[in-house]
Amino acid sequence: MKFHRSILPLLLLASLCTAGPGCALVRKGAARMVTPIASQLSEGLMHQSDVELVRDGAPAFLLMLDALTESHPENPAVLLAAAEAQLAYATAFVDKANEARAKTMYRKAMTYGQRALARHNRQFEEALDAHADVFARSMSGFRKRDARALITTATAWVMWIIANSDSPAALGEMPKVLAMMGRVQELDPGIREGGVDLFYGIYYTVLPLGGGRDLDKARAHFERSMAIAGPDYLLTQVTFAEFYARYAFNPELFEETLTQVLDASPNVPEFTLMNAVAKMRARVLLDQMEEMF
Repeated sequence: MKFHRSILPLLLLASLCTAGPGCALVRKGAARMVTPIASQLSEGLMHQSDVELVRDGAPAFLLMLDALTESHPENPAVLLAAAEAQLAYATAFVDKANEARAKTMYRKAMTYGQRALARHNRQFEEALDAHADVFARSMSGFRKRDARALITTATAWVMWIIANSDSPAALGEMPKVLAMMGRVQELDPGIREGGVDLFYGIYYTVLPLGGGRDLDKARAHFERSMAIAGPDYLLTQVTFAEFYARYAFNPELFEETLTQVLDASPNVPEFTLMNAVAKMRARVLLDQMEEMF
């Protein structure tokens, strides 16, 4: 596969790299090689069917991307690849197992994404620490080409907020995430297999009772996300069960949806890893069903 032939020299360079001055030259050479394919680095993992292999092998991949961001700190393609990889690994393998580590990884993914976005929109960079209204106005500087970085950064940001939900300061940053997702919805509403609607589905589900929770609105967003993603992308269906069916206290819908996921056999290469993760999560949720309901 062309991608793997391209990335192999980079992995070898990363594994041979030491702390001396020669290492800096290696990192710079690797960065020049990776720039044309940086946007594909995280996506390459999505073709893997062996979840344990990815879980065990991905840390070396993450370290390589960290090194590349140090040698090319203003390269948006490298920064975005690093953000996507950190976010994907933390969400799939760390979130439930190690909360402290997950916080660190979400923060790193968010920061990488913010730095990537700042390369295309200086107003955004200046508004990061400003009031939410000022931040929202900076969204007008983004174009459709920025939608991928916007949704990656916003997702990492909201995951960091959730991981720090006991912090009023962290919760106070939610309006900025909503502004970013709103801009993504304007620019590319179908991006990431309906990722914007998936976000809003979760958002309207987990809001407090009397504080904005709207299960009808949540279900509409989930259904739109599943329609965009299609039946071969299983993670959206698992998320629908985990959030909507659970919060709606609908055990029949919960069990039916997760059973359908386990029975499904989609053959879409770019969904291979996430579908494997989805099936793994579906089994865990079904095992916990009695505790939930």
